[in-house]
Amino acid sequence: MRLKVIAAKLSFFTGLSHEFKTPITLIMSYVESLIENDKIKGTALIDEVKLIHKNSNRLLRLINQLLDFRKIEEQKFTLRASNTKIYDFTNEVMLNFKGEAARRNIDFQLICKNKNLDLFIDRNLMDKVYFNLLSNAFKFTPDNGKITISIIESSDNSVKIHFKDSGIGIPENELSNVFNPFFRASNNNKNSSGIGLHLSKEFVLLHKGNIELKSKQGGEFVITLLKGNEHLQPSEIIQKVENLSSIPSLITDNLELESELKDLNAIADSEKHSLLIIEDNADLVTFLKAKLSNEYIVNISDGSDAIEKALEIIPDIIICDINLVDKDGYEISKELKKDLRSSHIPIIILTAQSNKEAVLKGLQSGVDLYLTKPFSLSILKQSILSLLFNREKLRYYYTNNIYRVEPESKFGNQEQTFITKMNSIIMANVENPKFSVEELADKLGVSRVQLYRKVKAIIGINISDHINNVKLEKVCRAFKVK
Repeated sequence: MRLKVIAAKLSFFTGLSHEFKTPITLIMSYVESLIENDKIKGTALIDEVKLIHKNSNRLLRLINQLLDFRKIEEQKFTLRASNTKIYDFTNEVMLNFKGEAARRNIDFQLICKNKNLDLFIDRNLMDKVYFNLLSNAFKFTPDNGKITISIIESSDNSVKIHFKDSGIGIPENELSNVFNPFFRASNNNKNSSGIGLHLSKEFVLLHKGNIELKSKQGGEFVITLLKGNEHLQPSEIIQKVENLSSIPSLITDNLELESELKDLNAIADSEKHSLLIIEDNADLVTFLKAKLSNEYIVNISDGSDAIEKALEIIPDIIICDINLVDKDGYEISKELKKDLRSSHIPIIILTAQSNKEAVLKGLQSGVDLYLTKPFSLSILKQSILSLLFNREKLRYYYTNNIYRVEPESKFGNQEQTFITKMNSIIMANVENPKFSVEELADKLGVSRVQLYRKVKAIIGINISDHINNVKLEKVCRAFKVK
């Protein structure tokens, strides 16, 4: 019974943590926009806005810790270790704390004799370990103090990473408890969740490493990691190095990307692609509509009429949440991808659920891209552009291969079948002067409007022009034969 109560509490806090992510998305996205606002740049207000951004990011990390705690408890983490230059990685994480070190006059140093030293680490997980240890160091180190990271190679094929500070330390009789969940030292009068160090230890253990605490003067955490990758399973090793900035669960610190994507002039409606946002959070809808309306014709659904609206307007792209009022985003995506009328539409899932199972379920339902909240607006915009560009490449292929489109070719299923069937019907009726678009739509099992929109989306021309092109192509071929 007790285990059921604990599981229910964990489930409650996990769900609550997911709910927090949407309002944080709004806060951070609006703050990013304010930082890029020319009216604010160069004023005293910019520092206050950046402070909001910094603390929102901190709040996000705390929420992610709650989610990580649940995943650790259920043993759902999988190591994704890649060969990494540990000096460069450490420097990269330290950049996040340089501002605070300068403001508080803290001597913040990295000591490493071998700057080319390679270690196999999961950059995402080790980033969280570093952040926890450095956050604690800065929390308990007084102004004008000292924090040092030392990377030392040992003779036993291991590497020790020391995080040493000149803070208050931990009472000696409590050292053995410091990695226990929810532990709080008796000399700690700061706000603390008590799970950061527990998670750090679990993440280091996943690397087959070890972490210990020494505390005579100040605090000193020592992480021990093995060189090479023989100690890891093949499934725990990846070849591609993942940059910290590419991790989708965090908004990137590079706020200049947003300004690069801004269009100087609004696009005329006739030239805009259409976009359907399926989201039941009114504030997030307002934000996305405000940020995307210059480039796209934005349509909205709270999820209750998502499929009907998608089939009515046949948008060029869809952004969809998972937790909705009626059907969830997985069901909506699956139905739209199975329906011949809408199967060509790229779908972006935008959700707070970032675990492996949720991502896998999204991909299995046919979505084209999976982004997690909080998201970077610049990354979302670039993702939309990339999906539309890929659609243009597919359109070029169809336009230039009227007779050569095969259902089993590499460009995929539904569209291949649709184009092949449509061309076959047109070819069979090419000498029938009474053959109409309505008749073609009827044979394909779609309405005239849906046929027009789907063909326009796939090929880039209207259905009447396509029929004429097929007829002309046949005439040209007949002359060539003669």
